[in-house]
Amino acid sequence: MRNNTLGRGYVLFVMLLLVQLVVLAGTPEQVASKTGLDQDLFATLNVEVNGTKLGVFVVAVTDRALQSKISEKLLETLRPYVGKNVLYVNPTVESVVSSFPFHPGDFKVTQSGVPDFVPTPSDWVEISAGFLSGAFVMNPGGASYGSGSEGLLLMDGHIDITKPFTVSYAGQSGTFSIKSTYAAPVSSTTTGMASSPAHAPVNVPLPSQVTDLQDALTTGEFTAESMASLFSLPPSLVQTLDITMRSSELRLLLVLLKDPVRDASFSDDLLTSLEPLIGTGAVMVWALSPTGSPFTPWSFFIQQNGTNYVFFSDASFVELTKGFIRAKEVPAGQILAGVIRLPRGIDVTQPFKVFYGSSSAAFNTQ
Repeated sequence: MRNNTLGRGYVLFVMLLLVQLVVLAGTPEQVASKTGLDQDLFATLNVEVNGTKLGVFVVAVTDRALQSKISEKLLETLRPYVGKNVLYVNPTVESVVSSFPFHPGDFKVTQSGVPDFVPTPSDWVEISAGFLSGAFVMNPGGASYGSGSEGLLLMDGHIDITKPFTVSYAGQSGTFSIKSTYAAPVSSTTTGMASSPAHAPVNVPLPSQVTDLQDALTTGEFTAESMASLFSLPPSLVQTLDITMRSSELRLLLVLLKDPVRDASFSDDLLTSLEPLIGTGAVMVWALSPTGSPFTPWSFFIQQNGTNYVFFSDASFVELTKGFIRAKEVPAGQILAGVIRLPRGIDVTQPFKVFYGSSSAAFNTQ
């Protein structure tokens, strides 16, 4: 069961504080200037409701969106949803009201070649309490900033935000065509964020089969200790994450590629593929699920010494199974495998964490 409320009675309102006035009366250029968002990442829908102007600010939750002028708190709220076809939705009005006839169920998202997506309540996550029922809260910046609420629309496999799509509400619509390439932002000491320095692309031969242990890995005990024993690996090099999302379970096996991996009980062709990456600062990932589950490698980020390193380049990943980099889900009983190439700012001799969304595994090889 999805937890449909993140706010617990308070509202983050960082986007709202920045854009409430320009959403209702400004141009896309003004909104972009105020928020630091690229224009391909947002749309503003202005509608009249009982004589009152309602501005609905919609943002595609991508890595670039996380580099805009938002607070650390909202950053942490949005981070787990990067790469998962999610929209941030912020309805606002100029007056201070405790509720407003804003109806999330009236949204529709269209995309060529797929059925229209009309969300149900289970497709929404409330950032501010009461978002689904039209509860509004005064902006903490003061009454002059009006009021509003915040929520997340989880489009899952219905819509692919890497392709053009249109969001409609109450007869108004905005079209998104998100650019696939952009310059990575500069490391910021104020936000604790850093881009992953670009790696030179590397190709390795795909092993004919990652493992013949799918059944054991998807139905048996799944702990770091059991996996280290199974593959004859030092326990310090192995971590696991077992993540439950709605009705699905995602299992992630993480192996730090250091010298002892050469003696692991992996197949010869897998070891051949891994050889160029061993000792270079890399983590092998196997994604598997007994139920089938959403999965994308772009939800990974690395944390060390208070800095989060996110990924912006395909070269940060190496495929061990075809399609790993562009994966949206892992089918039931199958394995997707690849390698994360750690940012050059990471010192693998010191503790660091690998995050997948809000779940994390710590490596400490000292």
